[in-house]
Amino acid sequence: MKFHLLGSVELSVNGEPLAIPSDKRRQLLAALALEAGRPLSHTSLVYRLWGEDPPPSALTSLYSHVSHLRGLLRQATRSAGAKDLREAPTIETKSHAYTLQADPMLIDWHRYLDLSDNAGRLAENGQDHQARTVLSRAMSLWCGEPLAGLPGTWAQTTRAAMTDQHFITTLRRIEIDLRIGRFAELIPELTALHEERPTDERLAGHLMTALYAVGRQADALTVYPTVARLLHADFATAPGEPLTRLHQLMLRGEPFPGTAERTTVALTPDPPATPPADVPGRHRLIGREGDLRRVLPGPDARLAQGGVVTVSAILGMPGVGKTTLALHAADLMREHFPDGYVYLNLRAHVGNQPPLTSEAAGALLLRRLGVPATTIPLDADEVFALCAETLSSRRAVVVLDDASNAAQVRPLLPPAPTALVIVTSRQRLTELPGARPVFLGVLTVDDAVALFTDVVGPERSTDTESVIEIVERCAYLPLAIEIIASRFKGRPSWTLGHLVRRLSREGGRLAEIRTNSGSIAQVFELSYRCLSAGQRSAFRLLGLHPGPDFGVHAAAALFGWKLDKTDEVLEALLNVHLIIEISPDRYQLHDLLREFAVALEVEQDQREAATERLLRFTLHAADHADRLLYPHRSRTRLPGDQQLIDLADVLSDIEMNSPEYARTWLDIEHANLIALAAHAPRVGLAEQSAWLAHVLAGHLDAEAYWSEAQDMHRAAAVHWRSQANHRQEARALIDLGATLANASRYEPAATALERGLGLARAEGDLDAAANSLNLLGRLRWEQTRLHEALAIQQEVLAIREEQGDQWNATRCLVNIGILHRSVGDEESARAVYDIALPLARRFDDRTLEFRILNNFGELYLSAGRTSAAREIFERILKSAGEAIPPLDLSIARANLAETLEIPGELETALALYRSALATFREFGAVRHEADGRNGLGQTLLAAGRSREAREQHALALDLARSIGTAREQAAALRGLGRCEVVTGSRPAALAHLTAALTLAEKVGIADEVARIRSAIDEVGSHPS
Repeated sequence: MKFHLLGSVELSVNGEPLAIPSDKRRQLLAALALEAGRPLSHTSLVYRLWGEDPPPSALTSLYSHVSHLRGLLRQATRSAGAKDLREAPTIETKSHAYTLQADPMLIDWHRYLDLSDNAGRLAENGQDHQARTVLSRAMSLWCGEPLAGLPGTWAQTTRAAMTDQHFITTLRRIEIDLRIGRFAELIPELTALHEERPTDERLAGHLMTALYAVGRQADALTVYPTVARLLHADFATAPGEPLTRLHQLMLRGEPFPGTAERTTVALTPDPPATPPADVPGRHRLIGREGDLRRVLPGPDARLAQGGVVTVSAILGMPGVGKTTLALHAADLMREHFPDGYVYLNLRAHVGNQPPLTSEAAGALLLRRLGVPATTIPLDADEVFALCAETLSSRRAVVVLDDASNAAQVRPLLPPAPTALVIVTSRQRLTELPGARPVFLGVLTVDDAVALFTDVVGPERSTDTESVIEIVERCAYLPLAIEIIASRFKGRPSWTLGHLVRRLSREGGRLAEIRTNSGSIAQVFELSYRCLSAGQRSAFRLLGLHPGPDFGVHAAAALFGWKLDKTDEVLEALLNVHLIIEISPDRYQLHDLLREFAVALEVEQDQREAATERLLRFTLHAADHADRLLYPHRSRTRLPGDQQLIDLADVLSDIEMNSPEYARTWLDIEHANLIALAAHAPRVGLAEQSAWLAHVLAGHLDAEAYWSEAQDMHRAAAVHWRSQANHRQEARALIDLGATLANASRYEPAATALERGLGLARAEGDLDAAANSLNLLGRLRWEQTRLHEALAIQQEVLAIREEQGDQWNATRCLVNIGILHRSVGDEESARAVYDIALPLARRFDDRTLEFRILNNFGELYLSAGRTSAAREIFERILKSAGEAIPPLDLSIARANLAETLEIPGELETALALYRSALATFREFGAVRHEADGRNGLGQTLLAAGRSREAREQHALALDLARSIGTAREQAAALRGLGRCEVVTGSRPAALAHLTAALTLAEKVGIADEVARIRSAIDEVGSHPS
């Protein structure tokens, strides 16, 4: 997941942007991302979104926009997949303020600043070539004007400040290029910048230097008088002394003057003391700048007094680099603590030795501090007292590595913080008095690549893409990367591609991450051995969970335990960092620890029982959520053998008592639900998977998860057929047909629906048969088989009325209204909508209500009542909220764009179309994308941009032909014809329009026929 502020404000996952439907939401995302980690008050955010004169509803609108962005972040987190191990970004609320909690390196602006700062430090240290490489990476992030397209004073001011910072960074890069002799390459860029900023003396000096260096002395000398004249005219001043001196030097023809003098700054001073002899050999730090700042005393600390710092791992796992960070911090602080440097391994996880006792550690610490062995007391309390006295009187650095718990360390700490004590542990140690915890996570991608390259050398790590894949397979864990890099370094015949293939073998990562001296699995084993029997059992069972994360309720079902016991064991696993808490009561296994857990032995009976419990629990919870969210949906009740009895108390503990809670639960659990459905057949539980597909049909359809839905419903149909359960096979085929139709795969959709209809009728399942007919009717409308579709919908209406099913009858009425409008009977359409709208409101079905309102808007639009249509579409978008599916909202956005005045509201219209089209592409809604591109083409043509309009209509025509929808094809041909009229190509215009008319008349699209005839009339009246 990435936040983009440089250029258009976007949120993307795996390189694909997610739709953000309004400027206000993009502005809110930008405001929060620019200040990531810092709270912004409601008042501040209102000013940033609405300026000095906000509307009365600004605060309410702000809450709505924040809610939408939270949903977008959840969607992005799901889309990123389980391999994204960084903490998921969230928007937190506290004290009337909102804070975006996100890794700053996910935000391009913060990454840009970080790279620029790193380059500055490298340059100051004389490492110009390395600094230039880092600056190139920073410049590649700059994608044009920051916060592009965002209106308002705040955006304008912020944009100017960001642009100024970019100019500073550009100057830094130019100065480096001058120092390393890239004179000729710089001249075009410096010339352009000088034209933009003709009175900037730094730029003028750099341009003069570059010109002079390549022998263009005359050109260099012309720069100075131009700058002098402008400075005098604009500011009544003369050039400063540096530029004047440079000009005089060039006038005299003296040798090339070079660039500004450099002051070399050592990043770390030479330490005054020698490190202890038993410090682990390699502790070069890669990355970790933020973590290092948290370990070291702050800038306002009195360094002579020291302090206590506890280093722990944020992911809570071995191999994350705790010792490396501690030793690096100790090296940096030795100058401030000159009285000693002690490293002590407390041996909590040394395989063949027990942990040091506190008494033994204290005695060893005293000896390392130079206390004569003969003076060290035998009594434990006296040892601890002497430790306290010694550390209180000495400014020393002490590293206590691999502590087993707080009790082991506590007696060794001085009562007064004179020494700097750094403790590392796989335990959390939050109860250590006076400690400052630093939770350590895995490396960023760039730092992981740098670590691998540092071990193997740059000459064997030239294929960056392969290196990235290798460190990803190592899950960015420093120890795993060091092990695999060391192994690769020792195998000169191996290529990076070969190593990638070895690491990509199924279940093979742990076996590959090894050297002669040990493996990552052995490191994990040491932590596993420290668990109690119950904790080991729970950890093994967690390896059976197929999803990316899990909640406490799912874990209770998997373990077969009560919630209290489950919570206690999960906390124990968290404390020893074998699981990660990604949000309250929600956990995750690191990728490599998951493989380690999967490899542990679980008895077959226990494995089958645990998986079956998890599936039954999940199925029951999903069924409850489905009934809350879609109470009228056509479905089959779960059979008795699928009911939850033994874990009913776990289910009852879930807060799911409203549609909103149900939607939240489904959103959070979505990736796990999909993973479980795919996993169940592989472990002999295909029937539970088929039921899960049926239960989730409403959720998958409403949220447009059509790809996953196709796989699930197809597998369900195959299973029910193998069991000769034709009633459920019919339901699965109908669900499959609906999903295929949504994805614009009309022919296979028709096949599935017709087969499902036949089975439903044979089984006497009238409800399923009516549902299948309804979907077939909608499908025929999509295919522009209008009269056939109308006949089918009228048949469905009769069935639903006979059943007394008013909700489904209302849905059917809406479909009939759409068909009336399509065949030109707008009066009948309006009458049907007038009946359906109050019914939808009576059922409190907001999605259906807004669809009917949208249909009213389209009716007004086709009748030329643009203002009335606009009012409806604006009302939908203003009041819809998260309850309305994103696809429906995007349709309303495209419709609203069509009502705007062009060219006056062109930018707003284009933004609406861009947002809508992004959603259509994301969901694979091909017909809607074709329709949206036709609308965009119309708008561009009205703005006089005929070439761009033609491109959009051509794309729409290709999309419509790919799925066989006549309406969109005819509209695209009409658009192409109108574009040709504007460019003066009447024969081409008539050819397109005639083809459009033939197609529209053939399928009976009355409203489109009228539009095409009007366009043909325009050809006759347009001058040649």
